[in-house]
Amino acid sequence: MSNQTQQEQSLEEINQSLYREGLTDGLPVIPPTDERVEEMLRGTDKPRDHVLGELGNNENPLTIEQLASNAVMAGCLPTYMPVLEAGVRALADPQSNSIQFSVSTGSWAYQWIVNGPVQDNLDIESGSGAFGPSFHANQTIPRALGIAYRNTAEIYPGEKDMGVMGNPAKFSFLAGENEETSPWEPYHVTNGFDEEDSTISLSGPNSWVQWFPHENSAEDVLRGMIDNTPESMRARTGEDLNATITHFVNPYNAEELEKADLSKEEIKEYIVENSYRKTDGTSNSMLETDKVVPRQVKQYADTESINIVAVGGAGRVNAIAGTSIGGPVTKKIEFPDNWESLLEEYSIEREWVPTEGFYD
Repeated sequence: MSNQTQQEQSLEEINQSLYREGLTDGLPVIPPTDERVEEMLRGTDKPRDHVLGELGNNENPLTIEQLASNAVMAGCLPTYMPVLEAGVRALADPQSNSIQFSVSTGSWAYQWIVNGPVQDNLDIESGSGAFGPSFHANQTIPRALGIAYRNTAEIYPGEKDMGVMGNPAKFSFLAGENEETSPWEPYHVTNGFDEEDSTISLSGPNSWVQWFPHENSAEDVLRGMIDNTPESMRARTGEDLNATITHFVNPYNAEELEKADLSKEEIKEYIVENSYRKTDGTSNSMLETDKVVPRQVKQYADTESINIVAVGGAGRVNAIAGTSIGGPVTKKIEFPDNWESLLEEYSIEREWVPTEGFYD
């Protein structure tokens, strides 16, 4: 968008024009002027025409310059560009199955988990209210990635995006892992990266459940993780489809599980072995084989179907997101040569902090 265009049109007119063209997510945006896009590009060493990946059924290419333009509209800072680039690589990875949860009638969303030192660099919240409003990076990074995917793949509701109900989580669904309070290895280390690496991970759930245990014991937490998972969140892994769920565990309950000396893998094993869903107990095949159909079957095929991430602040509320019909995919974040100076220039010191302290 040229300077002349900016001068001739008001902010309201620009937003109306972009909305009419289908280039926004329905919320007001910051006009992507030449100057703003140029400033955003300071967050990368890659040339403007570098293709980060191809998105959608038509495999439309997304360049660095196009990503920067969408990042401006979403309200991002130039320091967010490395995270956005890694996010696009995750979206473009066939293992993410991003096109399926972008257009499916099931209204899947983009779930992002950030790990490593970049959390502190960019003030990405992992504690109280991490998935909610108030945190600039947590809100604008997923918004930018969602707008970029929508605009690149040319996805519109009722045309390509066939979500019956839609999903508010498509606006923003990002948090850092609370590595400081977690008793377990970080999520990205579980997925094969070094602890000092910074990464972003993508899954595509369509549902979100919050719950809390009624008793303060590891056994009660484990039972709660099972009992509060809807049967609709059945998960399995295989060559044709990866269907997974993610358990987000708050620091207090993670501490209870640590006291019982339970690793992530042991928690997953317990869930797999003790999670069942009911069947109707009837089947045509029973008449053919003379075998009795089981009244219940395991909800998960194996431990690979379950992810565990430490997120949240004070309190005993946990959450479950699923079922994701793609991924999870984790990508390493790469930083430009001017990273340290850029961080210093764009550092934001919050004058408010979430209130911490355990409570019921």
